[in-house]
Amino acid sequence: MDLLPLLAGLGLFMLGMKQLEEALAVLAGVPFRRFLRDHASTPLRGIVVGTLATAVLQSSSLVSLLVLAFVGAGILQLGGAIGVILGANLGTTATGWLVATLGFKLKLSSLALGLLGVGGIGVALLDKGTRLREAAGFAVGLGLLLFGLDLMKQGVENYAASFDVSPFAHWSIPALTLLGVGVTALIQSSSAAMMIALSALHAGVLGLEAAAAFAIGTGIGTTMTAVLGAVGGSPDKKRVAAAHVGFNLAKAALALALLYPLLGLLGRVPALDDPLLRLVAFHSSFNLIGIAVMFPLVGWAARWLGRRFRSADAQVNSFLHGAGLEVPEAACEAVRKEVRRALCMAMGLNRYALHQHAPEATPWPDPDASDPRAGRRSYAQRYDRLKRLEGELAEYVVALQARELPLETGRELSAQLEAVRLAVISAKSIKDVRQNLVELRLALRGAVDSWLARLEGNAAHFYSALDRIDPAQSQASLIESLSRLRHEMRVRRDAVLTDLYASAGRRELDELELSTLFNVNRELHSSSKALLRGLSAHLLGAETAAVVEAAAA
Repeated sequence: MDLLPLLAGLGLFMLGMKQLEEALAVLAGVPFRRFLRDHASTPLRGIVVGTLATAVLQSSSLVSLLVLAFVGAGILQLGGAIGVILGANLGTTATGWLVATLGFKLKLSSLALGLLGVGGIGVALLDKGTRLREAAGFAVGLGLLLFGLDLMKQGVENYAASFDVSPFAHWSIPALTLLGVGVTALIQSSSAAMMIALSALHAGVLGLEAAAAFAIGTGIGTTMTAVLGAVGGSPDKKRVAAAHVGFNLAKAALALALLYPLLGLLGRVPALDDPLLRLVAFHSSFNLIGIAVMFPLVGWAARWLGRRFRSADAQVNSFLHGAGLEVPEAACEAVRKEVRRALCMAMGLNRYALHQHAPEATPWPDPDASDPRAGRRSYAQRYDRLKRLEGELAEYVVALQARELPLETGRELSAQLEAVRLAVISAKSIKDVRQNLVELRLALRGAVDSWLARLEGNAAHFYSALDRIDPAQSQASLIESLSRLRHEMRVRRDAVLTDLYASAGRRELDELELSTLFNVNRELHSSSKALLRGLSAHLLGAETAAVVEAAAA
């Protein structure tokens, strides 16, 4: 067996999966999301979509990979995804019918080179951010995925081509089922494995019962593609893969129990006198029976899996889960600590985007700086963690407020929620201009570089001033420090605006550069303002923060 194509195929397969997911996340506009929501929003509709899609594509592996990509991109919910997986099991039997009746088999891998060619040209020539370019990226991802699968098959091609089942003809039914599992996992295609079973049956090497047992195993072996696609993926992708494996194992157990009676029943159908047709009919029948038996369990399975496969980063909070809800005082203190973490995360995230470095003695240390896993997180992952922390805080506070709490405690909790909301708004403002900052840095023009240095200098001044605000100081000192910093940032913003207008009159910048600088200046100020308001709500409470805000307006 040649391991090099196998290794290359594995790498291209996983790269294609990643590219496919990223392209889908961008391409999935409102109409497309609505289409999927309407056609695969429930397990029943998912079954129909999965059956039809797999019957057309003739690849349950590809459909399962697409489902993983849709789930990873946040387009498809877990219940609908499980439905699609169940339907794919039935849809894949279409290949057997085509081969048994027409001797026809479509190879999707032949599309890979065309997709890579067209998609690669599109990615290279089309403008960034356009839907056509993202569609080209989708084509590249799909081409890589198909080409990777093809290379993996080439790695074991000689073995699969010369695979002789005659030594296994006298194996027991369970052993032949396991053989079907192994062969399908090895060649990454349940359809190809079914061709082995049909060929062996046609040649008289295997009897009908033995071939049927082998066919049962192909359903389990094909789940390896979904498992491989979920490796290193999000918790939802792992849940889909687990559902795929679990349901196919249960379906295989049911098929083994029904093997002899079902084959006997099908043997009474005159149109199924041909053993080949009876084998594919058995294949379709036990998949259909499996769907009927498993369908009532889909909702329960989705809920059960929803509580499993939480990644190490899935729960962002450090104090809420330990505080509980029984003691309101302890719960409120946990909320305050988490809000402080959220504010520090937002500051750290903004510094990261603006290439600012925090001093070691800052009273607002970034939690990610002391986390050994932080080095593996991208900017997008860190931003998502901040948003998840906001969601965890909101859920916790809502549950806490459902209890009878003093009015003052309720106001304090509302102020803390407002603080974390403003922290996320601050991070969002910087996130919105990250690409603008990159474009300005790459302009390589002296005038642009000067303006960029000025804007970055304003940001450095702001975060240096934050480092001097001690949260333990008196309320009067906090009010003075926050108000003074808010005034300084407003003055700096207005000075930049005035000078930008003057620069426009001198035509030192082109229209696009000027517009970009205006936008960056506005968002930097919006981010700073939101962060200061969040700090006020967190440190001063809602009422005092509102008074300070009104006085500064």
